[in-house]
Amino acid sequence: MNPFSRMAMTQRHSSPIVDSGALARAVFFRIAVLLAGFVLSCDGHAQGAAPSAQTLQETRQLLDWLGVSAVLEQAPLALSNSLEAEGRFRQANAQQVALWRRQLVAQFKLPAMQQELLRYVAERYQADAFQHATRQLQEPLARRVRFFELATSQPSAVRGLRDFREELKKVESDHDPAQASTEKMSARRNLVRALDTAAGTSALAAALQTYIEESVRRSAGADPADPERLRAEMAERQRYLAPFAEDYLLYAYRYLKDDELAAYRELLADAQMQWLLNICEQGLIATLQNAD
Repeated sequence: MNPFSRMAMTQRHSSPIVDSGALARAVFFRIAVLLAGFVLSCDGHAQGAAPSAQTLQETRQLLDWLGVSAVLEQAPLALSNSLEAEGRFRQANAQQVALWRRQLVAQFKLPAMQQELLRYVAERYQADAFQHATRQLQEPLARRVRFFELATSQPSAVRGLRDFREELKKVESDHDPAQASTEKMSARRNLVRALDTAAGTSALAAALQTYIEESVRRSAGADPADPERLRAEMAERQRYLAPFAEDYLLYAYRYLKDDELAAYRELLADAQMQWLLNICEQGLIATLQNAD
């Protein structure tokens, strides 16, 4: 079976940017290349001792501010979508799909996964990086960004985003590329595209879907996918989701100025912030894998 055929079916029936307000809140989370120096220090970190209550509290706050907790909360929705798509792909009957669902729902228990993610990140605590990220995310600009992210979590935002995307299509198709307004929109798109690259908005959604779907495939009897195939699936999903991410960022931050978005992009590009975001991404993937 071609995994990309199954993936296309999943994508047609599941849009984590458009259909999920909570996942859309998780705007700034990066899937990135490991930073060698920080990775070495992380690998040398002793994980034997249990994190202190203060470390757990600080980690929990950062996971919330970075949107990672909101992403994990979407695992049940992603699981349901993947089960339905897998059933259609295999032409399975309702009883078979129900069996897969019972098996996987028992494994993907959200409270347990939340604790697993929290533990994973807290055990890799590095005071300088964690405290630096906390200071950065308490800055007025970061608070302002979270305010607009929170607004997109409201039920009305789903319809608002859909209408906004339709209007974008109309405006961009009607305008002459040489017009100043079109050039301004193009520049704005380039900016949010850079934000997606720095934050990993589309990459995050792709990772969540890929590892959930791998669990569904295995429950349905498929052999485990090798890492190379999973990486290829994630890359393909990210290409599919990137346009949704761009439109979402344009919608969520439509009241922010270009220089504010550029400044926030620089905040996220900070080396210590990137190290922490990478640890969070690794923790999310490990949590999903351990649930299987």
